Parts: sequence; C-alpha cells; structure tokens
Amino acid sequence: AEPLGLEIHAQAFGFTADNEVNDMTFYNYKIINRSTLPLSETYVGQWVDADLGNYLDDYVGCDVNLGLGFCYNGDAEDEGGNGYGFNPPAIGVDFYQGPLADPNDAIDNDRDGVIDEPGEQIIMSKFVYYNNQNGTVDGNPDGGTDIYNYLRGIWLDNQPMTFGGDGRGGNGGTNTECNFMFPGTSDDAFAGQEWTELTAGNTPDDRRFLQSAGPFTLQPGAVNEITTGVVWARAKSGGQTASVQLLKIYDREAQALFNNNFNILNGPDAPDVTIRELDEELIFTLSNGSTSNNKNESYSEKDP
Repeated sequence: AEPLGLEIHAQAFGFTADNEVNDMTFYNYKIINRSTLPLSETYVGQWVDADLGNYLDDYVGCDVNLGLGFCYNGDAEDEGGNGYGFNPPAIGVDFYQGPLADPNDAIDNDRDGVIDEPGEQIIMSKFVYYNNQNGTVDGNPDGGTDIYNYLRGIWLDNQPMTFGGDGRGGNGGTNTECNFMFPGTSDDAFAGQEWTELTAGNTPDDRRFLQSAGPFTLQPGAVNEITTGVVWARAKSGGQTASVQLLKIYDREAQALFNNNFNILNGPDAPDVTIRELDEELIFTLSNGSTSNNKNESYSEKDP
C-alpha cells in the first residue's frame, strides 16, 4: 500500500521477577501523523504469529471483556521435538492502552458502560484469525486492501466474519455478523452462546491472529500512544484449557500492573545495622532510619 506518513517510536521492556511477571513483555508505541492530511477510519492492529511450541497444531481465541487474544494448543499434548508435551502453555496479547477515540462518536469504545468520556481509549474492537496459507479466502493477506479488510473483520473475499463454526458459516456456524472470533462466552452480543475452536471442532493449524482497535481519526500532527503486552502461562494439570484460564488470571495482573504505572512492589527497606565491640562479644543493633519506608515497622503496600 501507499505510505501513510506515520512516524512510530517503539519501546519493548520487561521485568526480572520470581513470579509470572518474569514471563511477561510489554511494548509501547508512539504513533505520530507526520502527513498533511487526516487519516480517517484508522485502525491499529497487533499482528501475532504465536508459533506455540509445535506450531502446526494451534488454536486461537479471545476474551472480549479483557481485550485479550490468545493462542493455545489444539489438544492436550503438544507433540514433536519443538513441542511442550502434556499440559502445554498458552500465550496471549492484550491492549493495555489503546488509541484515543474520536470525541462524541457515541460509542462505548472501552466497554465500561460510559459513552464519550474524556480521553476514552479504544480497546480490542476486532479479533480475527487466519491460517498460514496462500491463495485462500482465510489465508495470508496480499497487499494493503487485504490487510485493511482483516483489521475490519472482513475475509479476503469481502465476506464479513460471522458467529460460530469457522467464522464463515461453516462447521455449524451462522450467518450473523460478529466482531470477535472464538470469544468463548465473553461476547455480550451473543449472550449465553459459547464459541471456541474446540466447540466448533476446527482442525488445529498454523494460526495467525489480529487484534485491532478502531476506527478513529488521526489528525495531522496528532500523537497516539499504545501499549500492548504479551503474557505466558502454563498450568501444571488440566490440559491446554487450564493454561488458558491461568493466562486470563495473569492478564488481569498485567493490566493492574500497567494501571499502577508498572510500580512493582519493592518490599520494606533493609534495616541499618550498628555493631558494638566488647570483650569477646559483638552486639548487633538493627534500626530503621528516618528515611526508611519501614520506620517504626509501619511498612504497608497494597499489591494491585
């Protein structure tokens, strides 16, 4: 496609930790429209080719309320030399900070029950999968039009994705248009209806997926900041679906970490130690100085 005139600053970061935060990575993007024209009907998409262990037997799905897209194994064992074996993990990607919505667009873009609040962000508004195949209507995109269609939830033959089955009306699917592929029961537009790759009986394959946020208008000189995160989780028992449930728990922790400005708990300061030397005796005195966050043993900090 033709260049859009965007300037993009990207920063990847993570944390060394002794818990699940150690298996998370975060990506911050600052997007600036350096052209002289506004970009209307703009979508920002996070493209993911998870290749989870043995990449030929993967499923994908999403949780609409969390804004989470994820990949998991198609059966209880991830076979092969590159596979994880039994109880394989799941990996997910989330928009922790989405692009700014257009003012007064009458859409609840962050799905918090409030429409058009100041500084409203757009969280995941489409979730689309496709296969690593060329020349098919549900395969790899070829050119700007195909990519833009996927960002809007449209297959390569211009058919909108539909709820159930394979997203095209097959495998027992419907002809009702939808925004999210394989949302489980998290899509409020289809309350009480479950749709996963498992329930549809799809054949596992080399899946790719797109999470997009839009549409919005990017004016000349406008700056939008977006933060995404990748979360990994592996349950010790319960098969591949147990890892998906654990992944959702970790994703909530990651969102809380982002909301807390990545302020990881440091714990109480170590006490000051003074040593008094006597005859064949040492007296150690522990104290918390005036600058200690644990002075008078009053340290307290809430884990977000």
